[in-house]
Amino acid sequence: FRTFTFCSLTRSSMMRLSYIFNFLALGGSLAGIWQISSMVSLYEEQKEIIARTLEEKNSLVAQREELNKEHAARYSRERAKNQKLENEKFEAKMVESTQSNTRDKSESLITELEQDIEAIQKDVENLKLQLLTEQKNFEKLVEQDSKELASLPNLKGKKNDIISSTQIFRDEIRNFRETLEHYEGVTKILKSHYEKTTDSLFKDKSSRNWLEPGEFIRLTYMEIDLTSGLLGLPVGMDDGIRTDKLFSIRSNGDDICKIKITHAELNRSVASIVPLLGKPAKLLSLSEYDLYHL
Repeated sequence: FRTFTFCSLTRSSMMRLSYIFNFLALGGSLAGIWQISSMVSLYEEQKEIIARTLEEKNSLVAQREELNKEHAARYSRERAKNQKLENEKFEAKMVESTQSNTRDKSESLITELEQDIEAIQKDVENLKLQLLTEQKNFEKLVEQDSKELASLPNLKGKKNDIISSTQIFRDEIRNFRETLEHYEGVTKILKSHYEKTTDSLFKDKSSRNWLEPGEFIRLTYMEIDLTSGLLGLPVGMDDGIRTDKLFSIRSNGDDICKIKITHAELNRSVASIVPLLGKPAKLLSLSEYDLYHL
């Protein structure tokens, strides 16, 4: 009995739970249906809003296109007006520039004409002065011509004197020519003697290989070593340089230092600077030297 009672209670509880679950499911279904219906209505409202927004957008786009077209047309008209104004302004500037150039040329031409007129007036004044001067000179020439006509007899006398003097001068020239007939032979003899003397002097100068005291050689180069006091000279025994000879180096008449030849070859030599005499350091700043034999 207890088992039957328990089973009966269980079945009734299950039935109640089943009804509760069914009721809850029905409530959930109704809530879902209501939510779906709400979402559908919301979707429809959003769809209508989107449609109205698209219509407004299309309307605004159309208005914008109309405004753009109107603005483009207006901009085109304004641009045409501005272009026309620019062209008119450019033409006005061109006309103004042309007029300014014409005015400048006219002013320049007027200035040149005024200067030409002033120059012509000065030339006219100078010509008047020159005419007066020439007139005075002409009067002087007429007066001088009258004096010369009066002095013609004296001129004839002077002419005769000049002719006689010329004849005397011709006689003197003839006598001088007779005197100089033997001059050519004498000149040849003297010339030959001069050439022979010159050749002898040249041979004597070129044959001797020594330097007399007071003679000098001009140098444009030498090797200088002030530390050791030695000089390398580009001249030697062929130029009259001998060992142990004393020389003085000069430049522009100034005595620079004294040297002594320590070694001599045919075309070069070595010299030592005599200490405590002169200023050998000046040799470094010179480009030309005179080597005097002492």
